[in-house]
Amino acid sequence: MKVQIYGDSLMKGVIVDENYKYKPVAGKLLSELETATGVETVNRAHFGYTVDKGKAVLEKDLEKGLTCQYAILEFGGNDCDFNWSQVAAEPESVHQPHTPIGTFLDTVTQMAQSLRAAGIKPVLMSLPPLDAQRYLNFIGRLGNDTTRILHWLGNVNRIYRYQEMYSAQIAKLAGKLGLPLIDVRSRFLDRRDIDSLIARDGIHLTEPGYRLLLDECRRTLAALA
Repeated sequence: MKVQIYGDSLMKGVIVDENYKYKPVAGKLLSELETATGVETVNRAHFGYTVDKGKAVLEKDLEKGLTCQYAILEFGGNDCDFNWSQVAAEPESVHQPHTPIGTFLDTVTQMAQSLRAAGIKPVLMSLPPLDAQRYLNFIGRLGNDTTRILHWLGNVNRIYRYQEMYSAQIAKLAGKLGLPLIDVRSRFLDRRDIDSLIARDGIHLTEPGYRLLLDECRRTLAALA
């Protein structure tokens, strides 16, 4: 089985050290997955990508003649995020996420349709939960005034709710389009040790978290084979 991966830094696979520096682990973990299961992966995920950038990469790959059985589409983490510098500067204003939810779902749908037209089976993925307070602290480390951001948010958990909405809509879209879903979120929410699975920046994963994510990928793909 050959699987192409399209996504953001979550599937790029980076962990955060004690100095908030990012270190890649995806290569090692995907190699372990291939050795254990025989699943060959090509990782086309990129740090910081929103779904429109992912779509551009996919289109180029399809033009070149993409050959694989499955393509995992993992987006939403950056799409649901905000320009926090602007929010801090203007906490009384209306702000929109990087990709509004309607545009986000339309773009994922277009990607899935393009893959199907090429004879490749799309697989969607829900998002692991974030830690809102850790993420707000991380935003503050980048030089943003978190007091002003909290004023705009109303409650720190609004960060969580936005991300939850995008993940829920991805799961709903999978059902609507009749696509397999790698339900990562449910695997994480069921864990008592969830705090140890989410990185100190609140949005990425620790190595055990990534191993859990890849195990869910393995389980879903095995069921499709």
